[in-house]
Amino acid sequence: MNGRVSNYLLSMGFIPNKIGYKYLVDLIGMGLTGADILPLSKNGYVVLAKKYGKSASTVEKDIQNAVSAAWLKGDVDTLNGEFGSTIDMRKGKPSNKHFILTAIEKLRNN
Repeated sequence: MNGRVSNYLLSMGFIPNKIGYKYLVDLIGMGLTGADILPLSKNGYVVLAKKYGKSASTVEKDIQNAVSAAWLKGDVDTLNGEFGSTIDMRKGKPSNKHFILTAIEKLRNN
């Protein structure tokens, strides 16, 4: 499961040495297996925070940084094709929640 998620993220230009990348792989994988990750601030982030000995806000921020880095350095055409409808026009990228939920949906349907 994690290999599939990792390949998906790498195909869009995510940077694997960003700590948020690891959190995204785990969180998307959890969602694919049916784990209750929503709301992220009360479930998904908290589970990862406990697993990695971090705070939930650190997990959230690291995921934001990974998504931002992908939008700055990744394959923009692929990213826009996959996530175009979820992009916050003010920020130029989707929110963590929109990114994670869209990734789960795309991986479930492929």
